[in-house]
Amino acid sequence: MTKQNSFAGFLQPRSVAIVGASPQAGNPRNALVRNLLKHGFEGKVYPVTPSNSEIEGLKAYKTVADLPEVPDVALVITPAHTVADVIAECGRKGILNAIVFSSGFEEVEGGQENARQLADAARRHGVTVVGPNCNGFWSVRQRAIMSFSGAALNIEKITHAPVAVLSQSGALAGAIANSLNAAGMGLSYIVSVGNETCVDVLDAASAIIEQDDVRVVLLYLEGLRNASRILDIAQRARERGVQLVALKTGRSAVGLDATASHTGKIASSHAVYASVFEQAGVIEVDSIAELMEAVEALTFLRDPRDSQDVKGGVSVLSASGGAGALLADHSSERGITMSEFNAATVAQLDAILPSYARKTNPIDLTGAINTAPDMLKAACEAVAADPRTEAVIVQFASTVRRHLLANAEAFKALARKVPVFLSIMGEAVEPEIRKDFRDAGVLLVGDPSAAMNALALLYRRRNATRLPALPQRRDAPLRDAPVAWPEMMQFCEDSGVTPAKWVVLGAEDRAGEACKRLSYPLVVKALPSEAEHKTELGLVKLRVQSADEVDALAAQFRERMGKPGAGILVQEMVGDGIEVVLSCLRNADFGPVISIGTGGVAIELYRDVAYLALPVSEEQVVAALQRLKLWTLLQGFRGKPPADVEALARAAVRFGDMFLASPEVKEFEINPVMVKKKGEGLAAVDALVTTELGGGH
Repeated sequence: MTKQNSFAGFLQPRSVAIVGASPQAGNPRNALVRNLLKHGFEGKVYPVTPSNSEIEGLKAYKTVADLPEVPDVALVITPAHTVADVIAECGRKGILNAIVFSSGFEEVEGGQENARQLADAARRHGVTVVGPNCNGFWSVRQRAIMSFSGAALNIEKITHAPVAVLSQSGALAGAIANSLNAAGMGLSYIVSVGNETCVDVLDAASAIIEQDDVRVVLLYLEGLRNASRILDIAQRARERGVQLVALKTGRSAVGLDATASHTGKIASSHAVYASVFEQAGVIEVDSIAELMEAVEALTFLRDPRDSQDVKGGVSVLSASGGAGALLADHSSERGITMSEFNAATVAQLDAILPSYARKTNPIDLTGAINTAPDMLKAACEAVAADPRTEAVIVQFASTVRRHLLANAEAFKALARKVPVFLSIMGEAVEPEIRKDFRDAGVLLVGDPSAAMNALALLYRRRNATRLPALPQRRDAPLRDAPVAWPEMMQFCEDSGVTPAKWVVLGAEDRAGEACKRLSYPLVVKALPSEAEHKTELGLVKLRVQSADEVDALAAQFRERMGKPGAGILVQEMVGDGIEVVLSCLRNADFGPVISIGTGGVAIELYRDVAYLALPVSEEQVVAALQRLKLWTLLQGFRGKPPADVEALARAAVRFGDMFLASPEVKEFEINPVMVKKKGEGLAAVDALVTTELGGGH
């Protein structure tokens, strides 16, 4: 049974049993019944309880086996130790879907056994179980509010809209639903997944994105299992025109065990989540307020027009020169270009606007819009007709209501071509008016920055639709973990990162003979297996010019480490190049990931690193690089030639594939990779490997 089929009963239920229902008002076991009845569920509702013959006017049944038909969903709210038996009873009856509201499972001490028994019963009897310890499932079009939520009981009428809320917090799911409904936006589904004992939030997402009444899916996340699944889910969502928006908690928590490498140390849970969300085209927000703003923009507004012109962007019209300047500042801060009008548009504006008005972007309409009633409409139409206009923001400084209503139809007509934002200040607008405009694709906002924030979301969605298809995982022959330095360097070589020429100087070796094939100047340093933080410990010396100096440094390093027999690494100096870090590690949530970013000793200072779930494509690597400050250096900075980005992308793909084929390797960092000028490839200067057996090499 596919996930989609296993969720059918939750999504379009025709009958619901409530196991553990109660007649006692104010009790959650009673609220489950009342929510279904209050919101007009047209299917059958079957209370199940041995204690009462009737609940809320409905006939009650003593057991699941006594039910007159097989309901699509069972809502289970009985003591934790009884739940596994109830699920088994549901399975024997033929019920395929159940929501367990009961607590007393993984969230409490001693509840693990209850959870194990529940999962076992669900598996043996083929029941798809949401929960336990959850707030339930809303299917608004079906009027099936399968929840004891007080938020649902307090709403008189739930508005149906193409917004789904999937949450790992039951209380927040209800609060978001209440807010969406109060704002006149509405929603289609809520799934509160609770402890995720059997079904998790990504299982729910894979089913929800297939529904025809969903355009935006809000994800409230605390953590994910097998999180890389979100890549496939997001790709399928894009194919269906559905946008995923995530609010992820735990940004301050370190999500990985202690690791040896630099990138391991900075790979916080949130850093990896944020990067992989970018990779997947999931829009991440930072607060409930931003979540609500994202719903409004992404649900009701079209994408910006694709002008395919470097001079294309947003066009701003303002009755206040100051407000127009603010919007121009906000566009720059958010990386949104201001459109440059073509000559025909400027000529039209010259004919429409007074001589003292600004005719270039941002347009200063001046106070003349108060005396020339058709001027605003004509200026908007002229700007919208310019092929470089991708979106329009109109800023009202005063007399909002008059201009808003007088030009309502013109704004709505404009919104059929490009997204339209009306930035209003100083006057309140009734929710009915706001909804009328919003339904037509025109967003009313207060502060000018809010207009630009919302527009930035639309650009992010448009960019997500252009993401390359996910690469297929390539099954390569398994490789042994590289342990010794020669094996590590061969791994680098095989991935396309050429190691700098090297030798390991043994305790009895002398540099005059051992280093005769190397060209001076040289680098002398401790092997990574002997010391992880070589630079901090003074175990690295650059630009060594003679064999005698190599021998002296080797003796000094061995004494400093207290390891008289330690091998000392001697390498040729690598010439010019940009220092990049390339690292693969196994993340607790996402599994194998690759990180790439600014390398060298400054990595922990700048933290200019992106993470990608493996496997990756060259297009994904380049897209990740373009989000970093490093990209400016790679493109050639202050007269420097462009770097070999193509070689770096190829090597990252190959390095990731080889890491996937090396399951014993927990982490492999090459830092720095020296990226030479275009056409000259890469060089590996240092590397560190951590294996499942423990320790770095």
